[in-house]
Amino acid sequence: MPEFSYLALQCIKMIYIEKPSDLLLYLCEFHTKESFPASIMIDDIQYYVSHLSQEQSKEAAMVKLFAMLEDTVAFISEKKGEACHRMVSLLKGFCPKNFIKRYFRELWYASCSEKENEYFLTDDNVPAFRAVVQLTPEDEKIMLLGKIQRLNSENESEVQ
Repeated sequence: MPEFSYLALQCIKMIYIEKPSDLLLYLCEFHTKESFPASIMIDDIQYYVSHLSQEQSKEAAMVKLFAMLEDTVAFISEKKGEACHRMVSLLKGFCPKNFIKRYFRELWYASCSEKENEYFLTDDNVPAFRAVVQLTPEDEKIMLLGKIQRLNSENESEVQ
């Protein structure tokens, strides 16, 4: 795993979008841009889906948003000549897994560790695989992702 660098944080541009219609507009406007991101990450996507679903069903709103995100990422990837990645956070059980799997190859679950400031990301396809995420004590906004581990039969982890 590459060593963490604070310089990497300078490359991250955070955009806070309150209204679902503004998120859709943001995704639609990339064809007018000259520079493109390496990835698009949407936190709390169920918030946007819930507000869009006031006008249509939750499933229709989710399909619309996921399809828009997929089209945007495909457009950016084509323009850049390299992959643009996408990631969303979503509450477990908010929608059927098959909805998510249609648009996202990988599905990971976040859970708390018994240790303070430590969390697990568990792979849905291979539940025995998990990554440890630690928030640094100096600045809880910085996450350190550990090596992927395989759980053995006693539910203890072995480093892979």
